[in-house]
Amino acid sequence: MTSFRFRDLLKYTLFALACLSLCATAASAAAPSWGAIATRPGGYGYAFNQTSRDAAERVARAQCEGAAGRSPRCEVRIYFDRSCAALATGNFGEWATAVGPDRRAAGQAAVSQCDGHLPTEPCKLAVSVCSLP
Repeated sequence: MTSFRFRDLLKYTLFALACLSLCATAASAAAPSWGAIATRPGGYGYAFNQTSRDAAERVARAQCEGAAGRSPRCEVRIYFDRSCAALATGNFGEWATAVGPDRRAAGQAAVSQCDGHLPTEPCKLAVSVCSLP
């Protein structure tokens, strides 16, 4: 009789641990993972894997402004959650941003949009970043 109770206790304990593990996995998969890209003339900053949109924008702006010195204030151009984003720039001040499921898709979309602004000079990918759980 004692061994039966021990087996039941062990079985219920293992079941409870499995449930806790599944719940933790589901919670982490649904957790936000924000990113942002901020720019100024001649520079940019970015953030990824932040817990909120506000935090991502703050980090991107701070990184951009830290590199800028006394240049104009940096502006957040794009923000994203659990995806990737990219910034493309051209030779004459044109720029574009895009979001995609991976770096490559985001980068291609940003370059394509940027090229649409001034087709005489091809734009270049400045940065692509992902913020994935």
